[in-house]
Amino acid sequence: MGSLKALTLASGVALAVLPMAHIPAAFAADLLPPPPQLEPPPLRGPVEEVGFYMRSDIGVAAVSASNLRSTFTDGSTLASLGAVDGPVSVGDNFILSLGLGWQFNQWFRADLTAEYRGSSSYSSSVTYQWGNALTNASGCYPGSGLVCGDQYNGTVKTGLFLANGYVDVGSWYGFTPYVGGGIGLAVYQTSGVKDVGLYPTAGAFGFAPNYTGTNFAWSLTGGVAYAIAPNLKLDVAYRYVNMGAFKTGAIGCNYTVAGSCHGEIQSFNMASNDLLFGLRWFTPVMAPVPVLQTRY
Repeated sequence: MGSLKALTLASGVALAVLPMAHIPAAFAADLLPPPPQLEPPPLRGPVEEVGFYMRSDIGVAAVSASNLRSTFTDGSTLASLGAVDGPVSVGDNFILSLGLGWQFNQWFRADLTAEYRGSSSYSSSVTYQWGNALTNASGCYPGSGLVCGDQYNGTVKTGLFLANGYVDVGSWYGFTPYVGGGIGLAVYQTSGVKDVGLYPTAGAFGFAPNYTGTNFAWSLTGGVAYAIAPNLKLDVAYRYVNMGAFKTGAIGCNYTVAGSCHGEIQSFNMASNDLLFGLRWFTPVMAPVPVLQTRY
């Protein structure tokens, strides 16, 4: 009987203790996992396609001079002198250019450029016929078969200053084609202009003083850039630029028989088709580093 009571008491104690043995495990299961380790913030943010760039270009210019015109300081006109402006030409030259710009996003950028366009030879001519066999001792009258005239030679130098904008139309395998345009100023100088008389005043000549002028200029550009490195691009472009009308100084003559020197000033339109090769160095702006905040 005593053993039965002892067995019954032990069973009751075991039944009472058993549920309590599971309590710590239940609490442990309800706890959250430990928080993950926070990575230290990056020292620099991600690179954005925004930033400052410098550029340097060299090139060749196929210059086009046209629409030669002559005016005179004494009130004479081409019509009154029986003269006709002949062709005008300006030689091709080289281009050296530097610029500073800003990349606004992956599609648009703008820059300011200053370039020296070298020194080019300038030549032109004027022919004339007037009067008749009785009034024109030189024989240069209509129908005579003779034509009188003058030949002009000199030098043209140009500096071009432009504000430019470009649209990059996408990138493929490192190549980025683009189109753009610019406006600005062309500062030029005509120098060493000499007027040499042809028949019948062979040997007569005159000189014009150097003349410096400034014109409005505009350009249209198309090209392609290639990424040599993440911050360096090779640039190849075609550009058309219109530089307005260039003028010479008033020509003074060594041959001063009455009415023989009219203080002629020549002007002509200047444009150019340019081929440019350049490099662009890009300094990207770094995105701001996010600030870590502690939540309580």
